[in-house]
Amino acid sequence: MLVLGIEGTAHTVGVGIVTEEKVLANVSHMYRPPEGGIHPREAANHHVQYLPSLLKEAMEKANIEPHELDGISFSQGPGLGPCLRTVATAARVMSLKLNIPIVGVNHCIAHLEIGRFSTGAEDPVMLYVSGGNTQIISYASGRYRVFGETLDIGVGNMLDKLAREMGIPFPGGPRIEKLALEGEKYIPLPYSVKGMDMAFSGILTAALNKIGKERKEDIAYSVQETVFAMLAEVTERALTHLRKDEVLLAGGVARNKRLQEMLKIMAEERGASLHAPPGELCVDNGAMIAYLGLLFLKHGKKMHLEDTQVIQKFRTDAVEIPWSVEKHRKEYLEAPGAEAIIRRNTFFGRNVVRKIRISKGYRIREVDIHLRKSRTRKEARIMHELKKYGVRTPIIYDLREFEIVMEEIEGANLADVLNDMPSVGVKEVLRRIAQIAARIHSAGFSHGDFTTGNMILHDGDIVIIDWSMAEKGASVEDKAVDIEMFEETFKAAHYKHATLLPVFFEEYRGIMGNDVLEQVEDIKGRRRYV
Repeated sequence: MLVLGIEGTAHTVGVGIVTEEKVLANVSHMYRPPEGGIHPREAANHHVQYLPSLLKEAMEKANIEPHELDGISFSQGPGLGPCLRTVATAARVMSLKLNIPIVGVNHCIAHLEIGRFSTGAEDPVMLYVSGGNTQIISYASGRYRVFGETLDIGVGNMLDKLAREMGIPFPGGPRIEKLALEGEKYIPLPYSVKGMDMAFSGILTAALNKIGKERKEDIAYSVQETVFAMLAEVTERALTHLRKDEVLLAGGVARNKRLQEMLKIMAEERGASLHAPPGELCVDNGAMIAYLGLLFLKHGKKMHLEDTQVIQKFRTDAVEIPWSVEKHRKEYLEAPGAEAIIRRNTFFGRNVVRKIRISKGYRIREVDIHLRKSRTRKEARIMHELKKYGVRTPIIYDLREFEIVMEEIEGANLADVLNDMPSVGVKEVLRRIAQIAARIHSAGFSHGDFTTGNMILHDGDIVIIDWSMAEKGASVEDKAVDIEMFEETFKAAHYKHATLLPVFFEEYRGIMGNDVLEQVEDIKGRRRYV
């Protein structure tokens, strides 16, 4: 099968031609604004200007004639409306003229599938890092699902904005990488991780305030070390949650050598592997659109022209995947988390758990020591204080610099057993989780990693564990992040029970009212692609 794909979600217009075994052509041209960021209509005009010559160039490189094509695909979304409409129109015209099937595809999934194709990864956790996107994506229950993402701006946009304020033109990310190589001093910056989500606007603001006060090289170095450590941590958390052992990098920022180095160290420390496609397949490109289109056409998916409208906010998990992806889940001799290992032991005759925050080789010493110390102290303090409000937490027996010795809560991890529960049982569990969340929030705390993976069924009740991301004096935003995170990870990990989630929201609303839930909707609206 021979398929042509057209990419045009943002600044790059590209054309690719592929077979099931090989990329025959992959050509592109990037729109570079004279100043500032991307203007959608100007980018679309750029695509109109360059697409005809790119189509001709791709045909010549592939050494084929148009009539030999078996199908055409285009990036249907997510992306900038004017850009998407430009490539969709071109694809429709070619489909009609050549009388070949057409299929619109999801841009994010295209990154993942071309990554699997080019690297041999089977069932990876993908870290997708580009200008507008920063997401953790993986396969579960017949779809690719978003397990974590930025709560504000994409990491690529953050780097470009920093570069612009330093007088560096778009795209600024590669220049930031070069400056960072000359950095000599680490400047402390905010480290904003909440479970598998992250935020970059606070880091950007802090870094901008350092311009003129610190060397540009040191600012670039400090930003990279902070931000990339955050990305490595949330990726490792996803590997733990999903019990997978492959990491796939995608997006323009994926070409950064320091990011690749940090993720490689993280993966090797936990017995996983890192897969990074060639640079030309990391960035937005036509070959990835062509290859995903080929997969869908091969599995019988064809579109009528009236179904090819662009979808600016095209959710990754809105697409059913008809081919098999999932493989075995990785089992560990001991439980390695994103920041700690858990070991069972005894303490004066009591069964205990030792939570040891181990050093992470991907982090520089300044970041590593600070995170391990501060999180250990904060977790112990919050676990103790929550007991005053009737929240069941493990008893702490001993506290060390990087270690907490605590009561072992015996029981099944909820994430492991929920999918096998009947609907009646799941409803009761959801009501109880809502009650516990409301109690935590009423007391002025947030959990920060509120997922079923941090819940244990114990003596007929649910005990929440892992308070390392918790906050005291939590804002409405912090509490809303808990709820939004629970909703999104529940839908991803327990998809067959997702229709029961209204039970959770009804119970929570009955106790807490609407303030937090309204903020949840605000958070969803802030994400670039929802």
